[in-house]
Amino acid sequence: MSKKYIEDNLETLRKQRDENVVGGYRDLVVKTYKYIQQDIKKSKTDFCNPKNSDISKAIYGNRNQERKIRGYINDLRKSGYISIYGIGLEQEVKITKELDF
Repeated sequence: MSKKYIEDNLETLRKQRDENVVGGYRDLVVKTYKYIQQDIKKSKTDFCNPKNSDISKAIYGNRNQERKIRGYINDLRKSGYISIYGIGLEQEVKITKELDF
């Protein structure tokens, strides 16, 4: 993903924040980030291993939106807000910086 794409994506997110768009892409990405943040606090470590189905249940009220959740997590990772190490049950998701959009 190019640096220009990331900058354009962040600009779109900031614009949605300024316009207070509820239920839009930004709102869902922020909810995903906050779920990860809370999961890290619960784990009492500096990382967590959330299930996409659990995040989907918390945000959408059902477990059918895992694909969208994977997209939000991937965007957060590519934009530098979270880092992901390992795979499967050994995966560690860490927050690398606070949201600024």
